Amino acid sequence: MRAGKEILLFIILFSSCTTLFSQVDIQSNQQVSSIEESEISEREKQTLIEDLYYLSLNPININSADENTLRLIGLDEFQILSLKRYIKETHPLLSIYEIPLINGFSEQTLQQILPYIYIAPIKWKASLRFDSIFSKSIHDIRLQYKQVLEKAKGYLIEEEGKGFVGNNFSTNLRYNFNYYDRISFSLVADNDAGEPFFTKNQPYGYDYLSMQATIKDISVFEQITIGDYRLGFGEGLAINQNLNFGYFSSDAKSKKNYTGIKPNRSITEYNYMRGLATKIKLKDFSIFLFGSYNNIDYSGSILETGQHRTLSELSKKDSNQELFYGTHINWKRKGIEIGTTVFRYQYKYPITHRNQSYMQYYFEGNDNNIYSTNFSVPLFRRFRLFSEIAMSKNKGYAGLVGMDINLGYKTNFTINYRNYQNQFQNYYSSAIGVQSRNANERGIYTAFSMLINKYLNFFIAADYFNFPDETYRANQSISGYKFKGELNYNPNTSNQITLLYKNNNRPSNYRHTNNQTYPEDNTLQQIQLRHSLSIKDWLMLKIRFGYSQTLSFPSEKNNGTFASFDFILNPQKFPLSANLRFAVFNTDNYDNAFYIYEYSLPLTYSSSQLYDKGIRSYIILRYNFTRDIYLTARYSITFYTNKTTIHSGNDMINNNKKQEIGFQLYWLFNQRRFKPNSIK
Repeated sequence: MRAGKEILLFIILFSSCTTLFSQVDIQSNQQVSSIEESEISEREKQTLIEDLYYLSLNPININSADENTLRLIGLDEFQILSLKRYIKETHPLLSIYEIPLINGFSEQTLQQILPYIYIAPIKWKASLRFDSIFSKSIHDIRLQYKQVLEKAKGYLIEEEGKGFVGNNFSTNLRYNFNYYDRISFSLVADNDAGEPFFTKNQPYGYDYLSMQATIKDISVFEQITIGDYRLGFGEGLAINQNLNFGYFSSDAKSKKNYTGIKPNRSITEYNYMRGLATKIKLKDFSIFLFGSYNNIDYSGSILETGQHRTLSELSKKDSNQELFYGTHINWKRKGIEIGTTVFRYQYKYPITHRNQSYMQYYFEGNDNNIYSTNFSVPLFRRFRLFSEIAMSKNKGYAGLVGMDINLGYKTNFTINYRNYQNQFQNYYSSAIGVQSRNANERGIYTAFSMLINKYLNFFIAADYFNFPDETYRANQSISGYKFKGELNYNPNTSNQITLLYKNNNRPSNYRHTNNQTYPEDNTLQQIQLRHSLSIKDWLMLKIRFGYSQTLSFPSEKNNGTFASFDFILNPQKFPLSANLRFAVFNTDNYDNAFYIYEYSLPLTYSSSQLYDKGIRSYIILRYNFTRDIYLTARYSITFYTNKTTIHSGNDMINNNKKQEIGFQLYWLFNQRRFKPNSIK
């Protein structure tokens, strides 16, 4: 009876919302949802949103933009090559209307990248005169509030020191100042739910504070950043803290193009530097120098939760210090690129690990040195050979080599081989691989993507891997595979149909009848069908269906299904907009869970884990007070039909439903308006 009432509530909510209007940032959401199935973390997807947002306020000069930025705004390798060749062999672009005339571009491509570009001479840069900075700088403020309406166990415990010391809400504040791409300043303040907020345990208010100031193009100094920043070089084997599109990306490319120093504007409370970083440009050489001194959460090992809700968690906050310094030198000419990276990091208190046999080669101690070299060489215009090899202080090494081949417009092939020793120890390594730690792994990855015609394209990829030594959940060497296929059909501008399939096998330990434990196959298959339909200019419908099946030893099958429906109302002349989702799911176990992208508060990445049996729905309302000031509200509810508690430990909710509300106020002021069809 109770379940019937909940379903009736959803139907009423669904019906009432179809009369509302909405204005959704479709461009950024489309780009984020397009990499939903990519092998990247939610932190990196959030980074993508922040990067796209930054570029929307600070468009790039397309005549001089670097390849990584062009890739970020949605161009593929063929388009980038065609653009560079057009600029070099014809002339720099004089108007945006030239863009559809370039081989591989179209009017649709122009509309896709238009929010992020402008046209200017190649060597043009904004003046640093005070009056120009004052009149043409951009400021924006975001204030966000979230709360789960049901109180978790941690808020109800009366015994001192056991429960959460803060209130049942999270909040963050972000301020950004930008002057073209020459000067930027940002302030980020964040407080998670359960953390103290302006109390005796947190007298300074927010639990996490981050600031950075960056200036570019000052004589030989191409960039100087003071405060919080992230680094990335080569293929990421030495260091990568930036957005990593991962492998299994649908463009069938495995070459990385990390840009060096990126100011930190994220609320993620780990994996960033705090200090000074600079890039010096001397003809074909780029010299990066960086240093950082940062407090880190510590309990013998490094903690990355960023949560400080209990007295125990608060005692671990900033309890260790890390000193980090090094350099990267890069030489580039005519597409040939060679780089070398050297850095050292050391801790005040030594890093240790639990006494687990699979951790025997994990880093322990106070300090570590990393050395690496990388290169990238174009071959016959359509081929690019690349590699990186890195070594840690203990002489453990990791290496990869790959080749990207451009066979035609949006038709690519890649192959990539990796070999990471178990002895390789590097906290900052983030390159291609199955495991979160780039060690104890060998593998070969290959992918192919093809545009068959203007309506149809597909992508297939496979990765075969081997862990030479034991790993978590596998007490001996194992081999496995990952396979993914994607087929996209676009019969017209209003319809997009996508079919996704993946098949993974990562063997894991199983206790046999003879009481011996050793790995057996553990396979997962998932298939999803997605359909996006623009019914009207102001109304879009998105439908998804998914099926999952796992097979583990001995012949134990489990299944999962889900269906979701999205209504996005996008009026042209009405200040109120709406976005609604209704989803049902039924999975036998955790391995069959579905992770699907959700629209959230603006400029915030969100995905839902559909696990167990139930219903999930949300509604987003946005009201535009003016063009540059708007308020967004979000309400979501997950109702489970077969259990009475949700989560565990201090996070346990003694209920079969979980409701969350969120609000965000956004204010953009003193915005300069670009005229992309004219020279700056």
